[in-house]
Amino acid sequence: MKTRVYISLAILLAIPLIYLSSCSKVKELTAVDVSMKLPRTHFTYTATDLKSGSEVILFSEHVTVNLDSILNVYGLSSGIINSTSFTYLAVTIEQPADSTFHWLSSMRATIADNAAFQTENQIGSVTNTDPTLKTVVITTNNVNIRPYLTNPSFYLRVYAVLNGPLPAVTVGMFLDGTIQLHIEPL
Repeated sequence: MKTRVYISLAILLAIPLIYLSSCSKVKELTAVDVSMKLPRTHFTYTATDLKSGSEVILFSEHVTVNLDSILNVYGLSSGIINSTSFTYLAVTIEQPADSTFHWLSSMRATIADNAAFQTENQIGSVTNTDPTLKTVVITTNNVNIRPYLTNPSFYLRVYAVLNGPLPAVTVGMFLDGTIQLHIEPL
């Protein structure tokens, strides 16, 4: 009689464990890794009277991730973004057309969850070793930016250290980026 009670109790305890573990396995199997290109962003930087070696803000913007569209593409009715990181980030000179980054010493990119960048985290950097380049690719740090995504959006900033005068009073550039999102259905 005691054996039946123990077996019944063991079965009653095992059913929820099996159900809960299978749900997490289903979530793992239905999770989607999405590589999302950020829209190309055009911006300008105007020369200042800063001395060489000073760090300046080259670019600062609010970036929104359209989660609803991504979920729709993958046939998910709802979901959450888990780990997310930048896989590519680059700045390219557009105007003057014949200019290069000869005036750039280094560059770094940061992310924040607020426009004031009160708590920013560096996501990548680069030292310009080739002054003939028109595009500088920032080496990303594989930092999980999920804590900085709100609604889901974030603030991105690119700093630059100049080593000489700009090729024109205003330099037109564009920023390209790609992020990797790990999305799990609810």
